[in-house]
Amino acid sequence: GERTSKYNRLLLIEEELGSSARFYGPEFLKSHN
Repeated sequence: GERTSKYNRLLLIEEELGSSARFYGPEFLKSHN
């Protein structure tokens, strides 16, 4: 569903940004959850 789509998008972002995405990931999840 929509939640899975958002999660997959986060994985793509992490692949593009690398360690930066790992750093910002938790905050992103908090603000968009």
